[in-house]
Amino acid sequence: MSDARSEQGFTLLEVLVALAIAVLSFAVLFRLIAADLDRTRAARDQTEAAALLQSLLVQSALAPMPGITRGAFPNGYAWRVEVAPYTDDGAAADGPVDAMTVAATVSWRDGGLTRSRSLTTLRAVPRAAAR
Repeated sequence: MSDARSEQGFTLLEVLVALAIAVLSFAVLFRLIAADLDRTRAARDQTEAAALLQSLLVQSALAPMPGITRGAFPNGYAWRVEVAPYTDDGAAADGPVDAMTVAATVSWRDGGLTRSRSLTTLRAVPRAAAR
């Protein structure tokens, strides 16, 4: 004869413990997925900012005039380009070209923070255009 108690199934306590384990597992899994989505979004934002920076540098290379220009892209990124004559005390001043420093910055909002990326380059320009 078998014991009637061993054939009754799960007790309420066993079901509650199993449910608690399942809830904790889902909570950990949810946190991992949320963190992964945050990292993916941040990487996408950085990549988009880098592409916008390269675009700004190419555009500013077409006619580098000294000064600061600002603007915003339709996707929420703001930009700033500063063009200034390159100064180097050891540089020869008798050549046919001068150099211009072009610094581009793209910034965007990330939650409550403002993030930004910057690139700086030198552009050769005819001597008359640099002054």
